[in-house]
Amino acid sequence: MVAHRRILAPHARPASLRSAPSAGWDYGASDRPDWRDVHWPAYLRAMTVDARRVHFAAIGSGHGAPILLIHGLGGRWQNWLENIPRLSKHRRVVAVDLPGFGHSQPPLAPISIDGYARALDRVCDLLELDAAVIVGSSLGGSVAVELALRHPARVERLVLVSAACLGPAQVSPQSAQLAIAAVGRLATALPQGVNSTLRRPRARHLGFAAVLRHPTRVATDMLYELTGGVRPPGTPGALAALSAHVIREELGTIAVPTLVIHGRNDMLVPCSDGEQLAALVPEAELVIFEDTGHMPMVERPVPFNDEVLRFADAGA
Repeated sequence: MVAHRRILAPHARPASLRSAPSAGWDYGASDRPDWRDVHWPAYLRAMTVDARRVHFAAIGSGHGAPILLIHGLGGRWQNWLENIPRLSKHRRVVAVDLPGFGHSQPPLAPISIDGYARALDRVCDLLELDAAVIVGSSLGGSVAVELALRHPARVERLVLVSAACLGPAQVSPQSAQLAIAAVGRLATALPQGVNSTLRRPRARHLGFAAVLRHPTRVATDMLYELTGGVRPPGTPGALAALSAHVIREELGTIAVPTLVIHGRNDMLVPCSDGEQLAALVPEAELVIFEDTGHMPMVERPVPFNDEVLRFADAGA
């Protein structure tokens, strides 16, 4: 039986700037250890996969299965800054830049979801990661499912965060347009433009409201890390690949424990998609974060990290 609370699925609407103070103590609150206290250059690595360089951060150790973090459309490994330090206290953690994002080179072949999964399988092979806890956000959720279906030996447990897995039929044109606009707005901003936006609460709210429920409650340095500075070259190809990827009919064959995490007020991938996903995946567990948008790992890092570690430890 699917373990989840019954939810309604109204169309999400942006929060008002005035509602930010009521979001709760944990909204935007950094976990401990704080990512700002980590000397990140010591943990950044790169490897060659299919004649292209793939960059990633690798940190931590532990007896449990390692954790592999896969970012979403327009993202990079820094999307997980609020999570890596805490998770790495318990497990080895690897956070990748998908090919065409962050500092990873675009693939030589056309971008595809199965191509991403093959690249990650190779990364796991080179890093000697056997069965891992795979955590994928948005686009990364679709990649994580593909990895579980095509390379099941790599996946011990699966965490799908705001995952875009139900196919183009489940995505409204309005949501698709919103996703493209949001990614374009954040990824193409020049550094000086980002700094100007972050200094002004109203502009910050408008700039990030499609992705985060209460942007003014997220620290400005974290918002800056989310922008990436320049437009990732892989964005158009990844969006096209995601739109063409049909995997819904195979979700019932996923054979590993799965945790579905979704924000109640996600404007890009509706919360109702999270409920459907949890219903389609055998024995999946669904956790909904209230008053939360598309990036629960950034918006509510402390309870998010609690849920991931709880779920990972259940398999120990």
